[in-house]
Amino acid sequence: MTFWQYALGMAGLAATLATFGWIAWTIRATLFPGWTGAPARLVEFVLAVAGITLICQILGMIGLFGGVEILISSLLLAGLTRVWAGRFGTSLIRHRDRTEVDAGPGVGRIAWSFVVVAVVFLLAHWWTGVQASWGQGMYSADTIWYHGPMSARIAAEGTAWPLHFTDTEYLNWFYPGNSELQHALGITFLGNDLLSPLINLAWLAVALLSAWCIGRRFGVAPLTLVAAAIVLDTGNMIPREAGTMANDVAPVALLLAAGAVLVNASGRKDFPSPVALLVIGLASGLALGTKLTALGAFAALFILLASIAPPGSRWRTFGILILGTFVTAGIWPIRNLALSGNPIPWLQSFGPLDLPGPGRGLEGRDPYSVAHYIFVNPDGEVWGTYILDGLHNVLGPVWIPILLGSVLGALIALIRPRIGTVRALGAAAAVGAITYVFTPLTAAGPEGDPFSFTANLRYLLPALTLGLCLLPLEPRLTPDRAKTPLLAGGLFALILTGLFSDSAASWSEAFSSIPWALLVGLVLVAMVALVWRLSVRQGVTAALGALAAIVLVGGGALWAFSADYLNDRYSRDFFSFQPDGVAVWAKPLQDERIAVVGSSGAFTQYTLYGDDLSNHVQYLGRRAPGGDFRAITNCAGLLEALDKGNYDYLVTTPTLDLNRPTVLTASPERVWVLGNTGLREIRQNGLSSVFEITGDLSSSGCRPG
Repeated sequence: MTFWQYALGMAGLAATLATFGWIAWTIRATLFPGWTGAPARLVEFVLAVAGITLICQILGMIGLFGGVEILISSLLLAGLTRVWAGRFGTSLIRHRDRTEVDAGPGVGRIAWSFVVVAVVFLLAHWWTGVQASWGQGMYSADTIWYHGPMSARIAAEGTAWPLHFTDTEYLNWFYPGNSELQHALGITFLGNDLLSPLINLAWLAVALLSAWCIGRRFGVAPLTLVAAAIVLDTGNMIPREAGTMANDVAPVALLLAAGAVLVNASGRKDFPSPVALLVIGLASGLALGTKLTALGAFAALFILLASIAPPGSRWRTFGILILGTFVTAGIWPIRNLALSGNPIPWLQSFGPLDLPGPGRGLEGRDPYSVAHYIFVNPDGEVWGTYILDGLHNVLGPVWIPILLGSVLGALIALIRPRIGTVRALGAAAAVGAITYVFTPLTAAGPEGDPFSFTANLRYLLPALTLGLCLLPLEPRLTPDRAKTPLLAGGLFALILTGLFSDSAASWSEAFSSIPWALLVGLVLVAMVALVWRLSVRQGVTAALGALAAIVLVGGGALWAFSADYLNDRYSRDFFSFQPDGVAVWAKPLQDERIAVVGSSGAFTQYTLYGDDLSNHVQYLGRRAPGGDFRAITNCAGLLEALDKGNYDYLVTTPTLDLNRPTVLTASPERVWVLGNTGLREIRQNGLSSVFEITGDLSSSGCRPG
């Protein structure tokens, strides 16, 4: 990547993002004229991301996902927004949100000090994850398994409509793809994934802003922010989310954002306006279009909001919430319905009805839920060895107060809410937690060996974080005299979590530098404080000027370090599934077509796309009805798939049993094709091989496996 390629790509992306920022500001100023400060910025963020996501979805579904098309679409939308606000703004007065957002009591210097320390600590910890990715590439399992391949394929082909089959195990090609579109946006403009390690930092910022806004009007914003920070510093967040394409932090941020909009749009007696409900629905769709794990929480939120709405407006309330959700998430079930006959294809039946689709569910490993070990097999050893120890490992030494605090926050919100609509947030936290217990894969693994419990505890985090943020809203628990001690206790819990949970491993990663991470945390906080102070004291123009200067300096710094990232990215063999160096082989390749077999290769395939992501990488299998994708079980089928795909290389990797992920065995494909005159083995290391396809393939070249 040359400097001018980088500069042109960044200019196009910055122009696109700035355009959507202006669109969001205009809509917010028109429909939420009484909103100022942090809640106004939060609404603008939801509107901007909703607009970007919707444009990317539309262009992706019609095969026009490209940098020029996205930029032109954003400019056209900006023009329409200007016409809408200028000509029809006055007619929208009756639809506006008339709430005058209550800023609540001021925040003292001591409270600000605790907030700054907490945020700097959290940002520094997350930055160690970014440092790890910068030094070796993004190695989180889901990133190199399907998030990365799907984003790279969308950017390369300009379409998000076809199913991209990445393996024969989990049906993940049917998962909603909002986060893949967001990463594909950066890849499209820059031609590489340079921005991807930074995207989750934006979601982290939104989560903190949302938590602050939940407590702001009640004078407990520092407490709600620190409460969220504790969960965001746990072992499911770092290093899994920090510096990777994993997307579990986004539903946490968006559930909190929906809660913050709800709290600030509600008076003591007034119900949220229709436009506020629409923004809540948009946040819901952004979350569910990213990951379905927050479905129970949002369903409970919607149902309870509809039930407490003023008489005569209950169905309208529910309809507006569903409409907002559909706008930012509806394209994914529509695509699934069109391509498999089922909007949720891994759901095989509904009561007595058999549903169309692939006819199978999540088969990679035994998909037991936590409920299985509560109601079916309440094995004491499982609870002691896996569940209780897992909670301690992931949440740290204060895991009991975290869980109890979240449960208590949800219950208090349900029983005696600070304002009426907070009861809906209590229901969302409670139902979200209950839904987690029954969610498949939360205790995945063989019977009596739920080794995936700790990894999949992340499905609980949206509800857990919301419940913990609701706790400080109870005034009897947070009198003025107790706020400073509570903040001190929260900061202490945050530090204990960051130092003694599974997340602590990132501090000592090979590429982590604690001094640099702390410096970055301080600089990021200082930049936000500067822009905010300028906006308050000198107006929007001064703040935007400072923001533009920060973007230019940050863009320059990113360019200065971009060569380091691209040189070091996947240049070492750090994998746990033993692909035995094929990533290093593929790193310099460009515009090659690479076929992959062996389940280990499925879970590491993103590393074969090359530094500029121009390689076409495909895990080989055979398509089946209903959008199914099955393993190829014989040599003739393998050669036929290679012939049809017109591939340049075949990579054979070990077979991986996800119920026993430490045990790998030789995959039979290498033996099948050895001696075929159309294939030449150019690299063999351990259980992995690379074959160059040099001529016509024939089933006569097959050897018995």
